[in-house]
Amino acid sequence: MRVWLLGHAAVHPNSVRCQAMGIASSTYSAIRSEAVSDITARSWLIGIVCVLILGIGIPYSDLVMKGTWVGLTSFPIASFSLLFAITLFLNPILRALGKGLSQGELITLFAMALVSAGIPSFGLTGLLIPYIAGPYYFASPENRFGELILPNLPKWLAPQSKEAIKFLYEGLPPNTSPPLGEWLIPLACWLGLILPVYLVFFCLAALLRRQWVENEKLVFPLVHLPVQMTNYEDGRSPVGSFFRNRTMWAFFSVPFVIHAFNGLHFYIPQVPYINIHRISLDPYFASPPWNAIQPFWVRIPFSIIGLSYLLPAELTFSLFAFYFFFLAQQVTAAAFGVQMRNVQAYPVRDFIAHQMIGGIILFGIYMLWNARGHLIHALKTSLRQSIMLLPACLRLRSHVSVSEPNDRDEAMSFSLAYFGLLVGIIAISIWGWIAGGGFIATFMLFSLYFVVHIVAVRLVCEGGMLYVQHPFRPWNIMLSIFGSQGFSARQITILTLFDHLFMLDNRSPLMPCIMQSLKLGNMCRLNLRQLNLALAVSVLIAIISSFVSYLRLMYRYGGMTLHPWFTTYYTRNLYCTWTAHLLSVGEPPSPNAIVGMLVGVMTMALILSLHRSFIWFPLHPIGYLMGASWPMINFWFPIMVGWALKVIVMRFGGAKVYRQLLPGFLGLIMAEFFSAGLWTAIDFACGKRGHEIFSF
Repeated sequence: MRVWLLGHAAVHPNSVRCQAMGIASSTYSAIRSEAVSDITARSWLIGIVCVLILGIGIPYSDLVMKGTWVGLTSFPIASFSLLFAITLFLNPILRALGKGLSQGELITLFAMALVSAGIPSFGLTGLLIPYIAGPYYFASPENRFGELILPNLPKWLAPQSKEAIKFLYEGLPPNTSPPLGEWLIPLACWLGLILPVYLVFFCLAALLRRQWVENEKLVFPLVHLPVQMTNYEDGRSPVGSFFRNRTMWAFFSVPFVIHAFNGLHFYIPQVPYINIHRISLDPYFASPPWNAIQPFWVRIPFSIIGLSYLLPAELTFSLFAFYFFFLAQQVTAAAFGVQMRNVQAYPVRDFIAHQMIGGIILFGIYMLWNARGHLIHALKTSLRQSIMLLPACLRLRSHVSVSEPNDRDEAMSFSLAYFGLLVGIIAISIWGWIAGGGFIATFMLFSLYFVVHIVAVRLVCEGGMLYVQHPFRPWNIMLSIFGSQGFSARQITILTLFDHLFMLDNRSPLMPCIMQSLKLGNMCRLNLRQLNLALAVSVLIAIISSFVSYLRLMYRYGGMTLHPWFTTYYTRNLYCTWTAHLLSVGEPPSPNAIVGMLVGVMTMALILSLHRSFIWFPLHPIGYLMGASWPMINFWFPIMVGWALKVIVMRFGGAKVYRQLLPGFLGLIMAEFFSAGLWTAIDFACGKRGHEIFSF
């Protein structure tokens, strides 16, 4: 199987760290032999403070400020902003005092912030609280939510006080305390589902880390910027060489100045506005059959251009090539008069989504099959660990080797990872059965979800995708096969709730952040077990702090006055409306969807075969997996620009010029994320609302 690395250079992935430190890749083995570093007490302390800032602050930013969503993506703006502030402002002072934070300490606190940032937003709390209360508040005789949905929701999943629900959306009367006690039992019950799901994420990450990092040598494009930012060549410089690179600052200035103009325009309308947010091309494709490609627009996020420069040209070309391939299908179908409808919740044609999910499932199976050697080895290691716990006499009779397992450098022992994986899936299925979703149906839904989600994590770690959204999800697959009549009313209500909470919007994912944190720990020779513990503690703190922050804000301001995307749209427009449709009208089994998925399976099989067998084959499977999804609708143009720039540089300048310009393109990423964080801070200080720097 071909392995494509950064800049097409045949080097070990951790040689990025070597280059950052001015060390030749030939000395990588010496670096690997270094003893791992323990997580220090002050990195724990600063990391926890960062997590609390995110858990409390992101709900305020999302709900009240209604601006840029700083907790989104696998590289959240909020996490980056904290690392930037500490690295560029706090740490130079500490280094001048001889107490500077090391790269390992900076990476530790960044990793803690990385896994925490999404939880207060779309990753959990931003959806969970409205999903709990929304069906009760928005129920009316006209929409029949009370008749169709509420009888199927267990009482222990939501507060039973009508006032607690009403005041959440309308605000508390004067001199009234938030009824947080009403939420203790429902949220505790929900944690019985959430924690097993997160446990599975941690266990899967622990099992796949070695395969992806050391065996397949995935690039992990999103981790290069924090590694460069935190690298110090000596103990004297207040900042690392990355911040002293003139090329980086030259590239940095372009998006920074543009966002500065646009930010000032929000405050002073006389300042010119430079539209890089969204340039609609729909008016140019208004007549049939060309209007079938709508929505069609150009956005110019410089961070995506910078990330695309880091990726292999084959991969970035495949992303926009397959996007246009699917658009061509839409135009062809429209020309022949085919009736096309969008999938639920996304502006993606259903027959396109069917092909994509078929390819995703096959790629997930292929990926696990490709890792079978490592996974079987890990299973044997876990069995040896279990045997070593037996009494000596039983061990002798077993005739099984009890050599010391080789998982000391892993985030958790293989035995614990497999055991946690089993316990997590069983606990999820039991929870679903108790709630009314059915044990087998819940098991099937989440098993499909974890396979599909592993593919999404792979797209982040190999393809540098900021986020991945699958328009056709496991619940849609089950409905296409069995139809809504194959499930009881209560099953439909609960399984649809699972789908919307965990699977509908993956823009704040946890598992990709766990994988990237373990990669960072590996690059900086951190103790992965201690790092994994820090990540787990960070997740728990983020959950609890965001629960409290979210509830207090909604009770204080009233959910109807806050950002409707969180408090209203997902719960009323998506979950309740779709569930009511399934319960009243229903969805029959869909042979067309099954055929479309089979087409996707066969197409992906062909792409994988050609990509594996022929070096000249120009298309990467990741392009087909991303297809015409929401991220590609938004980012096809900057990906194409990044690809073109890299091809030109490699063609006329070669690898030497490519490496010289690499800090500049990292500067594009840093400038855009810094600008978003800076203007969010300015808006907070000035009390401004609705200032969106850029969106995802």
